[in-house]
Amino acid sequence: MLRSLYIKNFILIDELHLELENGLTVMTGETGAGKSILLGAVDAALGKRLPTKGLLKNRHEKAIIELVLDISADLQEDFVRLELDFEPVSTFRRELLTNGKSRCFVNDSPTKSKSLQEIAAHLIDINSQKDQGLIYRPLDQLKLIDSFCDFGDLKLDYEQKYIEFKRISLALEELQNLDENDDLDYLKFVYQELNSKTINSQHYVEVEDKILKAHSIRNKQSSYETAVQIIGAEKGLLDQLYSLEDVLQKSSDDAVLRQQCDQLQEVIAQIRIIERTINQGLTSSISESEYQGLKDEKSSLDGLIRKHRVSTIEALEEKVIAIGEKIRLIETRESELERLSGIRLKLSKELQTLSNDLHEKRLIGASIIEEMLSLQLNRIDLPNARLALGWKSVSLSSFGMYLPDFLFSANPGSNLLPLSKSASGGEQSRVKLALKAVLGQKKNLSTQIFDEIDSGISGSTAEKVGDLMKEMSVNQQIITITHLPQVAAKGDVHLLVSKSHDNESTYSNVVPLTQINRKKEVARMLSGEIITDAALKQAKSLLDLQ
Repeated sequence: MLRSLYIKNFILIDELHLELENGLTVMTGETGAGKSILLGAVDAALGKRLPTKGLLKNRHEKAIIELVLDISADLQEDFVRLELDFEPVSTFRRELLTNGKSRCFVNDSPTKSKSLQEIAAHLIDINSQKDQGLIYRPLDQLKLIDSFCDFGDLKLDYEQKYIEFKRISLALEELQNLDENDDLDYLKFVYQELNSKTINSQHYVEVEDKILKAHSIRNKQSSYETAVQIIGAEKGLLDQLYSLEDVLQKSSDDAVLRQQCDQLQEVIAQIRIIERTINQGLTSSISESEYQGLKDEKSSLDGLIRKHRVSTIEALEEKVIAIGEKIRLIETRESELERLSGIRLKLSKELQTLSNDLHEKRLIGASIIEEMLSLQLNRIDLPNARLALGWKSVSLSSFGMYLPDFLFSANPGSNLLPLSKSASGGEQSRVKLALKAVLGQKKNLSTQIFDEIDSGISGSTAEKVGDLMKEMSVNQQIITITHLPQVAAKGDVHLLVSKSHDNESTYSNVVPLTQINRKKEVARMLSGEIITDAALKQAKSLLDLQ
């Protein structure tokens, strides 16, 4: 559901904020008032490509378009797949910059317009006589047809087998594209060269750490060696202290010297601790040959990284694995091709059987849809029309082997032909409306916007089209732009699009109408610019019927 629409500095609109409701919203106004601008703004917010010029009302400021939509939890997986920020209530924003460029956001997260375009049809479906909406999207039609079918576990079984079929097909393609002219001996030589070294990212990090530590220790080693020499050398510090201790012990009858001897022994103990600590530092150091060996190993690994034109040890590690796998594939290519081909053939046969089973279920669902469509076509003054669901065979796909094709005949005895080729604009419009009404009974469709889809009809047919839209709006949000008073009178909310001028500029605006103003607007639609008493009376009659 579309909750709100905000537009700023877009074509003829200075600033507009519309709060929208569920049910049926009708939008009216004179030709050229700016109704198409609103549709263009909705398209823009959902990622549609735009011209680079003529969109900014004030060319020195950027334009902003925001839609706030309730999003079905069923779409969360699609949002994640397209890397869109999912929220149950989401804001879609398009900013058109003064340099002609634009930016798209979903819940304030920048996103690609291509991703928005892919999800847009599931959010808002804009229908017009020249649209490329649901009726031209067989895969979306198929999803809605499936809502009329009872598949049990059949559809899930097919989808799981198809995933495996695609995996095997990709593996086969990789094998078939494997260059048979690859020099196996050379690949083995390279693989052996790389395997002769310990090419492992963890080992590489360990070597780097050892070199850093060794370098640090070797810088301190000279000081350690000097300190050990001072303390432990012959006639060094400890020897001198031991000699002093002997002298003091020989004078043990002197209380002062005895006390000094005790203190000296404590000093000697501390010096021994210092000596042991320094010796431990010397023990943890490495020799010159060991240090050079570590540097040589790192240099060798770095050389291989450069030689094989990769940037990191991790990439080199991956290359070793890839070369090993390529060698294995070349050596086992023929037998592996035979094995995978057998698996693929078996899966293909199973999928064809399952696809035919799926199709049988869909034919049952299609017959239900055809029956319901027949009733709806009769309701909107196409009693002699026939709409049938044909099916086109396609190659094995994620959905099966058949796609729907809506066939239409307006007159008795006429052949059923594709709807786009056999129906007039007005007939197509009503058929689309009937189709949406039928499919919407089993599955919640996106918000439907009908852009003058009721043009080319009048009188009782217009009344019936309005009734059908009103019924559809019970289960989904319907917004219709119309020039028919019979349809306008059916709305739960009536929005008037108007255009005004001053000496410097032209402005479009949209306002919700009160009941009194609704009567005046419906009367204008009935009688034209001069609103007569008869038109007001008829407008009141139309509104009172709702």
